[in-house]
Amino acid sequence: MTTTRTRRRLGLAAAALIAGLPALTALPAHADTTPRIASTSVSPATITGGDEAVQTIRLDAPAPVGGLGVEVISVGRSDLNYPFSVPGDVVRVPAGQTSVSFPIRLEAYSSTTTVPLVARTTSSEATTQVTVVPPDWRDQTVERLDVNAPGDAHAVVAGTKATATVRLSAPAKVGGTAVDLRLNHRSGLPDSPEPKIPRYVVVPAGSREATFTIDYPGVPIWPIGVTDIDADLGHPPAGAAVLFAPKNYTVGVTRELKRGGFPNIGSIGLGNNWHPFGAVIELTSDTPGIKVPARVEIPANSAGANFGIGVDESVPPGTQVKISAKWVLSPAGTVTTTATVAG
Repeated sequence: MTTTRTRRRLGLAAAALIAGLPALTALPAHADTTPRIASTSVSPATITGGDEAVQTIRLDAPAPVGGLGVEVISVGRSDLNYPFSVPGDVVRVPAGQTSVSFPIRLEAYSSTTTVPLVARTTSSEATTQVTVVPPDWRDQTVERLDVNAPGDAHAVVAGTKATATVRLSAPAKVGGTAVDLRLNHRSGLPDSPEPKIPRYVVVPAGSREATFTIDYPGVPIWPIGVTDIDADLGHPPAGAAVLFAPKNYTVGVTRELKRGGFPNIGSIGLGNNWHPFGAVIELTSDTPGIKVPARVEIPANSAGANFGIGVDESVPPGTQVKISAKWVLSPAGTVTTTATVAG
């Protein structure tokens, strides 16, 4: 049986043993081994608007298992459109590799512009720059933009798609020529679902044309509106107006009607209603001095039309105007819309 004296002797022996050992030191914290961005560069450093360049990102060590994601952004006007060819504005350096290269395209500019380009992770970043020179309009420009939807208004009904074709004045160079695409709302649409177009379209090398899709998701009942689609290479763009209409029969105008000969626009959308022989629409205004055409004829292959609205100077600012559109010989009947005369 162990006595108190024996336990004391064992304790003293253990203390003596511990006293002879070296002191323990704290283990170092786990070091961050994530590779850092060493540099980024672009080749060529100067491009013509619409041309392609190649950007390269280099790391100071091989990327880990699964690769390393690097965010790529630009500083300035192009920050929403760069790089065109990188989904989500993130590129990935493959596992075990120290660099990655990828094609980029920048917006077209009306004058020579230097654009800083940044590659970054959570722990590092690097910057380079590329100079974008507008093409000489005598050598290359956008000749026209054609919307492939029937009728003068190029009506596109919600839930459907159409196509449009960009045509250049000369064949595209080697590598193709990217043409910027933009939406410019004229009436109605700011409160409705945004029509969808690509941010750019590439005309293949040696060709003068390229086609893209216009997608209008819409909803069953929604305001009607007119939007310009612009195709731009840094010069005055070519454009086409598109009437985006809901699925139901409707009429609409700009939110405010302007006096003094301003070209106010009204729009009629037939929606998904069957009209194999076309449609005749009778228009009326409830306000003297607000002039609309007595009738608008829409061909069978079109889903809508635009019409002009005149506002006399005698109409006071703030006047509420109601415009009615009666579809002759159709069960769709009459629809109305209201607008206000601007000051």
